[in-house]
Amino acid sequence: MRKLFLEYKRSLRLAKEMRRKIECKEILSEQDKIDKELIGNMISDLEYSIEWLRIGRNPDSRRGIDKQGVYLTDPAILNALHVKPLYSTITRGISNFKKEMIEDALCTLTEREKDVFIMIHAEGLTFDYTAQLLGVKKSTVQTHLERAEKKIQDRKNQSLFLVS
Repeated sequence: MRKLFLEYKRSLRLAKEMRRKIECKEILSEQDKIDKELIGNMISDLEYSIEWLRIGRNPDSRRGIDKQGVYLTDPAILNALHVKPLYSTITRGISNFKKEMIEDALCTLTEREKDVFIMIHAEGLTFDYTAQLLGVKKSTVQTHLERAEKKIQDRKNQSLFLVS
């Protein structure tokens, strides 16, 4: 699902670039006007889809059951954060407390740092593939990951949720 989310983000970025190229022209032909309208519709649809994937529910819905991020339901993130389990038995779902712990640890990260951290640690993607999906250099991915890990470690040392 994360891969789909990133593909949509990349498609959105490409669609915005195409629209900018058309808008830079001084005189628009009829085909340019049609293309601009179609690209605008694509951008709108992509933004709606990205928002739906990001929040895990219909963006038009006014009463969502869970307003936390979709990534909070992924147990691999607990392992990536090195959070000790609260119970010795394995439970089927993640408790609300654990979700709050994850949210607390990730709240200081920027959106890009969060994406990189989850892609590398929770999904097990390589630096190269992560860089390709995000449209950045491998060194940028490494920098974002280092920053994210440092912020999470600082948060774990300071937060009442994650002290154990």
